[in-house]
Amino acid sequence: MFKLRSKRPKFDAKAYDERLNQAIEHAKYDYEKARISERAMFESDIAPSMIKSETALAKQKYFFLLRAARQRGMKGHWSTAFVHPEK
Repeated sequence: MFKLRSKRPKFDAKAYDERLNQAIEHAKYDYEKARISERAMFESDIAPSMIKSETALAKQKYFFLLRAARQRGMKGHWSTAFVHPEK
């Protein structure tokens, strides 16, 4: 009549780690791109506070993901140079 336990799919740690690794790589790319853009845009007419806030957001996202990976005990090559093809 009533189910005592529901079947939940098992947690796939390897797939989760791979997705986290990809998210870190993308966040690092976004952060590096924002830093480069920030330097280039300071000479334009765009509001500096907006440029700085976008860079700060990208930085916080990247470091949040790094902390999550560290808590999971993951190892990676996230400190490599800024190399990412434009999509």
